[in-house]
Amino acid sequence: MSASREKKQRQNTGPSERSARLQQEQAARKRQIIIYSVAGGIIAVLVAALLVWNSGFFQARATALTLGSEELSTAELSFYYYDARYYYATMGAYLGFDATKGDDEQFFNEAENQTYRDYFMDSALTAAQRDLALAEQAVKDGHTEDEIKDSLEATIASFKSQASSGGYSYSAYLRAVYGPYMTPAVFEKMTARSLMAQLANSEKGSALYDGYQQSDLDAYYQENADTLDTIEHSYLYFAIPTVNDKDADGNTLPDEDLNKLKEEAEAGVKKNAEDALEAVKGGSSFQSQIDKYELATAADHAKVVGTGSVNSAFREQLLKLDKDACELVETENGYYVISFHDRYLEDEPTRDVRHIVIQAESSTGEDGTAAAPTDEAWAAAKEKIDAILAEYEGGEKTEDAFAALANAKSEDGDGTTGGLYSRIASNETSLVPEFVEWAFQDHQAGDYGIIQHSAADTDRNKYWAYHLMYYVGENEPVWMGSARTALANAALTEWVDGLVEGYPAVQAGGANYLGR
Repeated sequence: MSASREKKQRQNTGPSERSARLQQEQAARKRQIIIYSVAGGIIAVLVAALLVWNSGFFQARATALTLGSEELSTAELSFYYYDARYYYATMGAYLGFDATKGDDEQFFNEAENQTYRDYFMDSALTAAQRDLALAEQAVKDGHTEDEIKDSLEATIASFKSQASSGGYSYSAYLRAVYGPYMTPAVFEKMTARSLMAQLANSEKGSALYDGYQQSDLDAYYQENADTLDTIEHSYLYFAIPTVNDKDADGNTLPDEDLNKLKEEAEAGVKKNAEDALEAVKGGSSFQSQIDKYELATAADHAKVVGTGSVNSAFREQLLKLDKDACELVETENGYYVISFHDRYLEDEPTRDVRHIVIQAESSTGEDGTAAAPTDEAWAAAKEKIDAILAEYEGGEKTEDAFAALANAKSEDGDGTTGGLYSRIASNETSLVPEFVEWAFQDHQAGDYGIIQHSAADTDRNKYWAYHLMYYVGENEPVWMGSARTALANAALTEWVDGLVEGYPAVQAGGANYLGR
């Protein structure tokens, strides 16, 4: 074979060495591009996942608690966790809780190694169990969410208003209050559940309260007389003054001189107490001794309910005295002169009334205090109350008719109670005095009339108003209401505990996102 033919054959049988190297390099670059593309895709997915994770999307939806067959997400449990935490977060300066630290970094009860997170979580689990058990009981009892619709809408509106006032969006405000995982949908769901729970709880509580017979109440009194009896007594307190341990030049007195001064001070106070004791035994009033010695701690005639309300410094001695007997009681810091007057069960009936309030417009002065209504403001309020009275007198003049007017016209209450105030005691202090005085006048059921509260009472200036009153009638004495409340509360707690047993609580991983 010739050299030229051999060369031609080599050319036709395959690529040159240089061509082969070029092809290999191109293939390598292609493989590298593919690898980089795949790696870049993986990184993009990881970055996106990290952003979603940091947004709390997965944490919020993680299961945090199971209650029987029900699962609560982290966001749903945070409704209860932050509700338990709220009081401590707002009152931290007084309670020793630092809201800037992790809840698991500070102790609620160090002796038991219980952190604030432990405490809040325990409270949250209990509240979640209770709400679910009661809400489902409400459904079993025939209640529907239509019954709580207005309350739910009012709650939502209130939160939106608070958010707006603070410069927040609704969603941001909910996160500020209930933690980073809360959403409007979760908040409204859990609020609805709580409102349904309240329906069942209130219905059962009312049935229990009304269900006790006189024999039940009498038996309760026999076991709890010490908390229900009224104790009438008088007392004077002569405090031993603190002796200055320095002389006129500011030098510390020797122990001997100081002790002598203390003995003299105590002897003087004791002498005054003994003289006062003899005076009241001789017929002088406690008030005369209060005035004579200018006593700051004393009572001419104290009337308290429950032996526990008597001053512990002389309670034991007082309750052993015969009626109107007097005694001197020595304590570490002074002397008491005491007299026991009576112990009994207050059996005066309470009163039920309805009322319609029309307030007299007032203003606030530069110092921030309320200014009394002008004559014109009083006249305008009187014109309104007279018009309501005329409307009542022109109608059926029944209690139901009055209640309907109260719901529609009164400037007090939420428009659902018919202006009813039940079980008012003669010593009631939460109401304006004219209201209580009218309630305890000699009325018959159905009597009505107008009263005016115009006194410059600093605590009640906002209640300057006319009241159209309606007398409903007498009700049980205060002690019976107290007995019913105590019995019903105990029975209600037992009933709710029984319901909750059907919803065992088991924490899941999502709970770990709260409080840390």
